[in-house]
Amino acid sequence: MINKILKHKTGVFSLMGLLALASCSDKEDMPIAVGGDGSEMSVSLKGLFAPAAGAPAASQEALSVFQFGAENLFSKSVLSSYNPEEINLVKGSTKTLYCVSGIELDATEETTNAEFAISTVSNAEGDNSAPLFMSGWANLDATQMNCEITMTRGVARIDLDARDADMEISSITVDNAPSAAYVFATEKGVLDAPATVYTHEYTTAPDGIENGVFMLFESDKEVNITVHGTVDGVVIDVPATLPAVERNKVYTLRVYDKNASVKAAFTVTDWEAGDTITGATDTANGLHIDLAASVFPEDVTVDYVNNVIEVPGTGAKDMKIAFSSEIRIDIDTVCFSGERVEIDSVSAKHVKIGAEKAYNTDNGVITKFNVNINPQLKARPEYEIKMYVKKMSTQTSYDYVTIRVAPSPIQIPTVEVAGITWMAFNCTTPDIDDQIYVDEGKTVEDMYVEDWVTCVGGLFQFGRQYKYIPYQSYNPCNDLGGQKQDIPWVHESHMPCPEGYHVPTVDDFLQLIPEGTVVKDGTSYVAGNGETINIEIVRLPGDVVTPTNVNGVCRYVKFTSAETGNCLILPLAGYKGDKSTAASSNFGRDAVYWANDNLNCPGGHARAIRLMFNWGAECTPNIFQWPMEAFSYVRAVKNN
Repeated sequence: MINKILKHKTGVFSLMGLLALASCSDKEDMPIAVGGDGSEMSVSLKGLFAPAAGAPAASQEALSVFQFGAENLFSKSVLSSYNPEEINLVKGSTKTLYCVSGIELDATEETTNAEFAISTVSNAEGDNSAPLFMSGWANLDATQMNCEITMTRGVARIDLDARDADMEISSITVDNAPSAAYVFATEKGVLDAPATVYTHEYTTAPDGIENGVFMLFESDKEVNITVHGTVDGVVIDVPATLPAVERNKVYTLRVYDKNASVKAAFTVTDWEAGDTITGATDTANGLHIDLAASVFPEDVTVDYVNNVIEVPGTGAKDMKIAFSSEIRIDIDTVCFSGERVEIDSVSAKHVKIGAEKAYNTDNGVITKFNVNINPQLKARPEYEIKMYVKKMSTQTSYDYVTIRVAPSPIQIPTVEVAGITWMAFNCTTPDIDDQIYVDEGKTVEDMYVEDWVTCVGGLFQFGRQYKYIPYQSYNPCNDLGGQKQDIPWVHESHMPCPEGYHVPTVDDFLQLIPEGTVVKDGTSYVAGNGETINIEIVRLPGDVVTPTNVNGVCRYVKFTSAETGNCLILPLAGYKGDKSTAASSNFGRDAVYWANDNLNCPGGHARAIRLMFNWGAECTPNIFQWPMEAFSYVRAVKNN
């Protein structure tokens, strides 16, 4: 038998470098010059990763190279140095070249090629993880001039991502993990090895991520991973299942517990290339909405793969959400727009969920849930419900149904002018249902023309939310409703505008009407954002008609953007001075609107913008100091 010493020409990249992922290391090929008996060929090892710069050679794992002829081993070499050396390989003598790093393999002259090809590796007694190693092999023939061997990791890596977990994790266990595997990935498949259990005592990582919790041998059987811990002092387990385990993969188990009792999902990544494949936990046994047994209205859409139900803002009555399983399904918990709630409180939120009796079929047990979604109230935004469901035999759940309810078809009317989104009408109360809405088939201006008094809104003292009716005659006090002032308006308890809106600032008004601008009927000016604003003052025919027979005229100012055509209407509905007893607030003469600012004002004053037309068709609006106890209008601005 001829023994040849293998020497590496450019240096061996070994296990220390192999531990790094492709995302943070540079993958390099390793050319090997091969010579002997007057013939040459080249060999490249792919998939290895360069070690960190300056790493001492002594700290690197060795690369073992086994050369087999047609039958037996004729050369074994261990490369442990990064010094440039050469490999001598007798072309024609080597039929198979095996490379391995991270574990030790033994072979003698009597070891056959067939025997070595099915070499196995196992975890040492007491180990809580399979050993990390790399391997690769190639068959050679007499005519080829080059050879390429791809080195791959012989195990899978399990990472944990607990950034979103509410639970205090104490340990992680792996059940049914193979205790051994073939060293080389060939057509022989997966080794049928006895199962073992690994346990990892967990210490929470600072960022919630722990890489390399376990290394697992490949498996074609289910491997169960369970995260153990507590939620609010209650012991709880998070089960997850991998249908199979492939070598050279990274399986990241992400544990959630924000809105569910428990939810876990795997992300599978090719360890070398970094291509991502997403997969759900326990895909073979996941709970999905049963198409045949469920009942949905025509305007409801359902994604049966992802358990997502889309409901229009008009609601959905008598939905029946069904599941088919070997046993009955229960609702574990319900979340309403991210907030975990009891079913009774969901009912109070215009959603009602109940369960029908489960019944047996030839294909399993059908469990149905009755769900009713009431129509959205005015101006309500979209919201989401999650129903977390579980089998009767399990303690926790990670399957859920998402019900998404579209926004109300009736929204607060707004208009964007001068780069700001304004409510189309003055504020009335903070209650969304009390706002002024546009009747079907009409425009905002139609509403002003046909019911000017209603569209005027209410008058407010600065920092308070209690409304004064403009055409009522009574003595307003300095503390209407016994509510102390919020200076400036910040807290919802004092805000006169609905949720999602705020009292405009001085800057908002100056964006709409820059300081010194003359507002005159039939003219135009340039707003703070560069828009050209056309001005029109509209005088409606007739006088104001109110339930209290207040005299006045109906006038409003139209600020129309020449660029967009959008129109902001401000009614000239006057104001009420401090302790005024007048029944009229000077309808048609002028108007005062609060700004949310009292800086540099004397005591008891805040800032407002005054449109003082004094019955005419021209004025220069100005920001001025106005007593906080005076009653003025609020035209709200939508929050960003």
